[in-house]
Amino acid sequence: MNPDEQFAETLRRQVTRVAPRIDVDVTRVVPAARRRRAARAGGVTLALGLALGGGAWVATTLEPTVVVPGGSTTMSVEPSPSPTGPPLTSSEGDSLTQLPSYPSMSPVVPPEGWRDATYFHVVTRGATGQAGGGSEPEAPLGSTLGSESWYGDGVNFELTASGPALMGLGDYINIEGHTRSYSWAEMAALPTDPEDLHDALLTNYDDVDAPSSYGLEQLRDVAARLATQAPASPELRAAAWEVLTNLDDVEVEEDVRDSEDRPGTAATYQYADDDRMRTVIYDETRNLPLETQDTKHGTDTYLTTEFTDLPDEVADSVIEIPDLTAMTREDVEVVCLRKHLACTFTAERSDTAPEGTVISSDPANGALVTWGAPVTIVLSAGS
Repeated sequence: MNPDEQFAETLRRQVTRVAPRIDVDVTRVVPAARRRRAARAGGVTLALGLALGGGAWVATTLEPTVVVPGGSTTMSVEPSPSPTGPPLTSSEGDSLTQLPSYPSMSPVVPPEGWRDATYFHVVTRGATGQAGGGSEPEAPLGSTLGSESWYGDGVNFELTASGPALMGLGDYINIEGHTRSYSWAEMAALPTDPEDLHDALLTNYDDVDAPSSYGLEQLRDVAARLATQAPASPELRAAAWEVLTNLDDVEVEEDVRDSEDRPGTAATYQYADDDRMRTVIYDETRNLPLETQDTKHGTDTYLTTEFTDLPDEVADSVIEIPDLTAMTREDVEVVCLRKHLACTFTAERSDTAPEGTVISSDPANGALVTWGAPVTIVLSAGS
């Protein structure tokens, strides 16, 4: 068998392992491979057209097996080209950012049953303020931009122009500029009586009996967040709004309209900087937030704030590390190809695992990662 025939057979075996029902025409691949071999001595590139994720194509490069210091070997995985179709929009038809607001920089270990859990679905329409807000450079001054997110107990997603993205938020309520955050369990434990909620929130920052201006500022900020974008129950949201509107430094105005011409009540206060003001408009009849106006960061109009199931297309967009234990390296390489993971292999001695099989992976089974994420696979070197 000549080199061209050997290459074609190798390609056929790889495709059969990954997607056995796909017919591959290798007649055009062999000449291209011959040219590549002339240009890259010792390197073998496989162009695998895999119908994955609704017809997406992936170009995967398998570098020659090279031993690196420590006994590791690597396999590079290149993401497929960017989508060629029109960019996605929010469910309200607004343009979305290319990247999530809080991109996940490390694996996320979700709680058990995360796919079937309840999520807090928030859809907003925003207009950037005098400084362009946090959306620059994608949202020029005065432009309108949408946002759509699903906040869960330990895992969060945001819809971008290219599709759903994993967010690296952790606990959901992070108050801007402050270190205190609230998990879903902590929020569920908060009292829904306004006076009790006032004291429970203030206790985290200051003396309830003699609060300082700092403590009251924190109280105001967290009450505003609970009343707007937090996954709070209707009872907790109503109590938070009452706490906010009864603070001395908050100016309340009834019968106002938001940018969508919806009627509500406004709570205005000075926020952070001396020249920065923030206004929250709230529908007290329906117990729903309508809008947040910030003289520095612009306006966020709340179009949807509801508890809902996580859509299948959002859950399916994330890559979940499978259980690779006891698999052979050859089988793991196929998994890495199919899931678009950049796998690195290393070996350790083991008295229990057969030589050449997987002992562990990092990230471990069940972790959620993004496309092309690095994964270290530990193989048994035998006893």
